[in-house]
Amino acid sequence: MTQDQWTPLSDRNAHSARVLQDGVPDSLEVPLRQWIHSTAERYTGAAERTAVRLDVDLHFEEGEYETIGPGERLAYWTPTETLLDIIDALLDLMPNNGWQGRQKFSPMQIALLDATTPHNGQHRVPLQQLLTDARSAYTIRTDGRALVRRVDPAVAAVTAVALKTADQPERGSATRHLSRALEAAYALQPDPVKAYSEAIKAVESAAHATLQPKHSAATLGTMLGEFRQIRAKLIVPIAGKAGGAEGLAVVESMMELLWTGQTSRHGNLQETREETAQEAVMAVHLAASLVQFFVSGAVQRC
Repeated sequence: MTQDQWTPLSDRNAHSARVLQDGVPDSLEVPLRQWIHSTAERYTGAAERTAVRLDVDLHFEEGEYETIGPGERLAYWTPTETLLDIIDALLDLMPNNGWQGRQKFSPMQIALLDATTPHNGQHRVPLQQLLTDARSAYTIRTDGRALVRRVDPAVAAVTAVALKTADQPERGSATRHLSRALEAAYALQPDPVKAYSEAIKAVESAAHATLQPKHSAATLGTMLGEFRQIRAKLIVPIAGKAGGAEGLAVVESMMELLWTGQTSRHGNLQETREETAQEAVMAVHLAASLVQFFVSGAVQRC
């Protein structure tokens, strides 16, 4: 939750703030159904395409409910537990004029943007306000085309720095992989396997130039082996009491945890277990820190 988000007086006076609400709380159900109705009716074919995407049956026997349009049926005939999926699908079908990068603008610029791009002002802006006021665990993705789980502000800040710093040629596609990992881990329907895999790729891209620049097929596993071989040539800012051993040991243990924690990488005689959502989120957090360590020069050869 951001610092400027309104919270009830009772919460502000309490020792701890109210947690974000998962799913669709009772107070949000009717407003979300109204939003779905107006949005689906605004875009021709949106209700039908959303229903097909989500396998929602909007048909009825001839002669029944003839005056009820597909948008109204989508909004009011579907179970509460499907509402977020419906909204997610509608966001993808809507034009996203000017939404991406909106958070970078001043309040006056945002007002002007919404006035000149009605697709946002009439639909995405009110939806975002509903989700914020309800303290929903979900928010509109930065490109405007999906719902994602809110990222803790502290995590978002660390990840943003890593993404920005990693955007340099010698760090390969670290930024792209870390961004994909974050998106997959915090999606409305998370993809833990993809998130974990992209997190590892992000670290591999970030660490390659430092650990194994001449090894074109290097992996996080081979980099770990190299790390141990050249430990005496590596330095970190926080050395620790034993001549730098502790600082390097922390980096090594983080890399090893990330590498060995991936359960779906290889198949064998045992049934392959896919990573859980919680494992994927932790992997992304580990990757964000490791990417920052390597791209900022915190880990470097002497």
